[in-house]
Amino acid sequence: MEFDFIKEFNKKVEEKNISWEISALVTPYGKLYSLGSDSKLIGRIFELISFSILQEIANENNFILQPSEQQTVYPDFTLMKNYEDRQKIAIDIKTTYRTFKRNGEPSNYGFTLGSYASFMRNGTKNIMFPYDQYIKHYVIGFIYTRNEKASEGQIYNLKELQSLPVPYKDVEVFVQEKYKISGEKPGSGNTENIGSYKTNNMEYLINGEGPFSALGIPIFEHYWAGYPKYRAAQKDYTSLEEYFEWCEKKGIDVSSKKRIYAYWKRTHNKEQ
Repeated sequence: MEFDFIKEFNKKVEEKNISWEISALVTPYGKLYSLGSDSKLIGRIFELISFSILQEIANENNFILQPSEQQTVYPDFTLMKNYEDRQKIAIDIKTTYRTFKRNGEPSNYGFTLGSYASFMRNGTKNIMFPYDQYIKHYVIGFIYTRNEKASEGQIYNLKELQSLPVPYKDVEVFVQEKYKISGEKPGSGNTENIGSYKTNNMEYLINGEGPFSALGIPIFEHYWAGYPKYRAAQKDYTSLEEYFEWCEKKGIDVSSKKRIYAYWKRTHNKEQ
């Protein structure tokens, strides 16, 4: 039976009844240092808590869990049976915080999902093991609301723990294959990172309902491996519509994929 990472992770979170909220750092002498709402620090907290869950999953399923030794090397964690295993599992942890419209409704969530200009083109660049040794690529995504009133570096005594402001709240977590939550635009205008499918519907992320979930992994990889670099003088395409036109000029039959994408757009009523 195929190993179901999504099911295993969600089961562990439920069993442990995990609270993702951390209020402070503590010294050996019982002093507390408050945390601010810095997104990099909060992301690191989620990664540390996730590590213990991933290690349990690895131990129970006879996997080796290998964390990345460098922040710029993909993925954050690799699950594998051994170092020669050609069915490795990539796990990346991504975080974002909510912003809100004037009516109080959350704006669309957005994540950066890793580089499209490194290992997707050169199978060994900035990746822990060769790209073709990975059969699955998962994202553990965290969405939270910042507490702008929380200040970092304030010192408290241990007995004041309950009164400390938590720097973030309302944490929602999902696990999904990367291609299923990928969008068709970069994560930001001046980097070469894949952007997620932007939505404020959490169910779309939980269920993995981005455009490539319908189009499939081969189209996802072909699209992003050929996506123009930020400073490219000539850009063959910057959207799926333009990609399909480019494919047709190359003599590639994408007629069925165009129909699938058109249907996806109608059912999701979403412009990327």
